Amino acid sequence: MKKEKTSPCIIDCDPGIDDTLAILHAMGSPKVDVKAITLTYGNTNLNNVTKNLFTILHILGKEVHPDRLATLPDGPNKDRLEQIRHKKPVISVGAVKPLVVPTQYGEDFHGPDGLGKLHLSDPDLAPTDWAEVLGLLDPDRLGGKMEAVAGEGLPTEKLFTLSKTQAHLEILQQLAEAEPHTITIIALGPMTNLALAYEKDPITFARCKQVICMGGCLDMPGNVTPVAEFNFFSCPHSVHTILQATVNKNPAKAIKLYMLPTDVTHQVTFRSSVLKKYVKPLDTPLSKFSTMLLEYLFDLLAEKLHYKSMNLHDPLCIGFFMDLEHEDDLTEVGWHIEECDIRIESNGSLTRGMLVVDRRKKSTKPAPGDMSRTHVVLKAHPNRYLKSMLYDIWGVTNYFEDYEHESE
Repeated sequence: MKKEKTSPCIIDCDPGIDDTLAILHAMGSPKVDVKAITLTYGNTNLNNVTKNLFTILHILGKEVHPDRLATLPDGPNKDRLEQIRHKKPVISVGAVKPLVVPTQYGEDFHGPDGLGKLHLSDPDLAPTDWAEVLGLLDPDRLGGKMEAVAGEGLPTEKLFTLSKTQAHLEILQQLAEAEPHTITIIALGPMTNLALAYEKDPITFARCKQVICMGGCLDMPGNVTPVAEFNFFSCPHSVHTILQATVNKNPAKAIKLYMLPTDVTHQVTFRSSVLKKYVKPLDTPLSKFSTMLLEYLFDLLAEKLHYKSMNLHDPLCIGFFMDLEHEDDLTEVGWHIEECDIRIESNGSLTRGMLVVDRRKKSTKPAPGDMSRTHVVLKAHPNRYLKSMLYDIWGVTNYFEDYEHESE
C-alpha cells in the first residue's frame, strides 16, 4: 500500500552531470519537497557547482514558466509542470575543500566546469535579473546553442530562495525549525558539509529523519582508485564522522544512515538510445538542455570506455528516498537492504576512501577502528526507477510500452 504524502528533504550536492538528473528528478516529483539544496566542492570547484545549480534551475524555470504552460493542453503533464513552480528550495553554498586530505575534482568525467563544458560566464551567485538568459564562457562557441536551449525570449520562473548562511549552518537551521525526524538529508557528493554540521551541533543534526548517501564500493572496484569510490575518496574523514554518528552512545546524537554504494548504482543505467528516442524529440527548453549535457557524457564514455550508457549514481538516491517514504514494503518494489558494520580507511596512500566491512559472524578479536551501523542498499529495480525518472523529469509516459524492443 502506498503512503500518499510529500516528503521533505535537504539535497547536499556538487553538480555534476548525474547530480543534475537527481536535482531535476527531486524537483519534478510531487512526492518530494525540496526544502534546501546545499552545495559542496566535488565534481568541480565550489564556484563552478554554484553556477551549475543556477543553470539547472534557470532552464527548469523556463520549462515551467506560465507563458509556456499556457500553450500546453490541460492534463497530467501540465499539472506536473505546474507543481514544480511552487518549489522554492533554499540555496546555500558550503565547503570549498575536504576536512583533511588534498582536494581532487571529478572534472575528467564531468568536464572542466562540471557541466559538460556548458560553463556560465556570470560570476554572481544570484543574477539581479533572473529573467535574463545567462551567458556562457564560449571557448567552443556554444553561446548560440545555449540561447536556443534556453528559449529565445521565453522568461524564466525563479525556483529558489538564496541563503547567505553557510551550508552546514543552513542544514542545522532547517533541522532546528522543522519537527524532529521529518527531514531527510540526501548527500550526493563529498559529505564535508554534513560532517561540519554534525560536529557543530550533533543534537540538532540528529533531528534529521535519516541520511541517504551515494558513496563507497563494497564488492565492486573503485571508480577513482582500484578500491575507492569518488565521493568517499574525496573526503574520507567526513564519511568517518557520519559513520560514527550511527552508533553514538547518546541517543540524542545518533542518526540513521542509508548508503547506496556503486554496487547498487551500477545496476541502474541510462542508455544513449533512450535519450535519443524519448527525450530529444520533446524539443522543450529542458529536453534541449538535457540532450546537450548528456550527449557530452555519452560521447566521452563511448570514446574512453566504449560504453553506450551511463550509471545513474546520484539519481538513484532520489528514487530510493521516494520509495522509502512512500512504500510500505521496500522489498516488494525491488530494493534489498542489509545492516553492516562499515569502517573507512582515511589515511592510506593506496587505500584512501576504501570501505572495510566486518563480515565475521563470530570472533574473539574486534575489527580495527570504530564500528558503525549502516543500512546498505544492495539491490534496486532498474526499469522501475527509469520509468519514474523519465516521467518526473521530462514527462515521458510511453517508455515501457516498447522497452522490450529497445537495443543498442
